[in-house]
Amino acid sequence: MAEEQKSAAPARNFQLNLVQISDLACRILYQTFVVQAKDKAKMALKDLKSGKGLNVGTLTLTVTHKDTGVEEKLDLPMKIKLDYSEFRGPFNFPSFEASVRATISLIGQTLDAKDDLNILTEEGTGSALIHLPGVTEQDGRYNVMVMAVEPVKERERKLGIAVKLMYLDPNQYAEIRDMQAADGETEANS
Repeated sequence: MAEEQKSAAPARNFQLNLVQISDLACRILYQTFVVQAKDKAKMALKDLKSGKGLNVGTLTLTVTHKDTGVEEKLDLPMKIKLDYSEFRGPFNFPSFEASVRATISLIGQTLDAKDDLNILTEEGTGSALIHLPGVTEQDGRYNVMVMAVEPVKERERKLGIAVKLMYLDPNQYAEIRDMQAADGETEANS
């Protein structure tokens, strides 16, 4: 009996296309923090900094079951989150906007070239890190932003998806350590 019930119910096998989600996320970030009026963009950043995240719409996934031809849809609320705990220097809108521009520019160039997004996945949590670091420099301090896509639980046990912008410790990148050393030598010789 249990076997019959299992085969009668359609299996939910939704797959996220991380390339498409990365492209969508870049477009949303561009519209929210670059194109939108600065006062609204600053309010959006304030919401991100508060930890509550920014609701940006609903992502609809569709799967068609090969055996039955039945189409099934799943709506996932989508939000943007931010972790700036490893940011170096004063965190303000201009520094955040520069990081967003650097990150989405690098991801966009990679998508346009149809190159590898360097996606690192965490099977236990379902998270995926797009390891294309957007590097910015301000007053001799370097910052590195990356983007991750992760499942989140919304109210009432509803599943959602979050695009998480994260600052990483820039010292873990040899190229940045080299740039910082070169900057230090230039200052010493001045």
